[in-house]
Amino acid sequence: MLDAAAARFTREVSLALAVVLLVGLGSVSQLTAGGPLAGAVSVASPAASAVRVGEKLVRAIDASVTPAHEAVTVRPAAVVTPVDRWLPTGTGMWIHQWSKTEGGSGRRVVHRATLAGLTHLFVKTGSSHDGWVGGPTLSSLMPATKGTPIKVVAWDFPTLVHPEADARRLARAAWWHQPGVPMVAAVAPDIETASEGTHATRSSIERYYRTLRASLPARVAILATVPWPSENRVNRYPYVRTARHADALIPMAYWYNRSPSRVTRTSMRILKEYGKPVIPVGQGYDGRLDAPYLSADKHPGKSVDAFVTAARMNGAQSVSLWSWQTTGAQQWSALKRASKRYAPAVRAVQAAARADALGVRPVSTLTRPGWHPGGPLLRR
Repeated sequence: MLDAAAARFTREVSLALAVVLLVGLGSVSQLTAGGPLAGAVSVASPAASAVRVGEKLVRAIDASVTPAHEAVTVRPAAVVTPVDRWLPTGTGMWIHQWSKTEGGSGRRVVHRATLAGLTHLFVKTGSSHDGWVGGPTLSSLMPATKGTPIKVVAWDFPTLVHPEADARRLARAAWWHQPGVPMVAAVAPDIETASEGTHATRSSIERYYRTLRASLPARVAILATVPWPSENRVNRYPYVRTARHADALIPMAYWYNRSPSRVTRTSMRILKEYGKPVIPVGQGYDGRLDAPYLSADKHPGKSVDAFVTAARMNGAQSVSLWSWQTTGAQQWSALKRASKRYAPAVRAVQAAARADALGVRPVSTLTRPGWHPGGPLLRR
């Protein structure tokens, strides 16, 4: 038994010596090779001090897994530069019949918009029914905005029967250009529900927004115009897919015979959960144009005031009204009052306009601030 123990001891000593010798040779080779590769993160081998002679288990280095002279190179992740896109601040107005808007005169439209304290205009440039109609409109309006704080958002009414064609039609507005004239600042696709003849399925909306984003200049924001999330729509309309592709959401917070404050608060509360700025558009027109059975609103200006207040209290940094042709005098006055509540944003827009006129690109102060189921009479 002593002879056997002695033989076993001799084998274990020999194994330990062999391990120590290998470690030493590895260290020498690492030093003579100049160490790890420059700029690499070196993964060191475990220490060999755990070798214990006389035990059945000898803890040694498994040099075949990670030799001491090897190095693992870790490359930094690619840096993605965020695109700085303009988003509306202040107050805006929607236009859907250009020829009936101040006689189709861009100069007169901009003059009245400035008097009302507006910072931006939503202008129809096409629809699935009408095709592309943006050429004459933009040719008249865009030169008139030069040197003013007025930005232009192109909007389009798609039925989504042919989502890709619908998307490319709106994108055409974003590429419209005349030398020395401002370009469209953002686009607002007006995607409604089946009751307005829109095939707003998950698939059609996904195809539409993917094509739109791929067809737009990178600088142009998508302001997704959606029905307000009433109890009948909140679980039916594909808000999630819409928000995934949009830079901001514009709920059409038209109240008809409901409370303007409640419709607006509900829209803001639900849609903010999708993590995008919410920019509500309110009802500037007489609801009886769509629903003749309704009672007349005796104080439409106060209704707009309530809309503006609810939007502001719930974090909106911009509001607008539908629409230029059907907004009454009381509603126009309420919108002008609203512009004063957005005075800091107005000053920022004016500063940006002055900088553009001087050819100076200031540090961005605007880009990261912040429907009704309309009937055929109004929406087409």
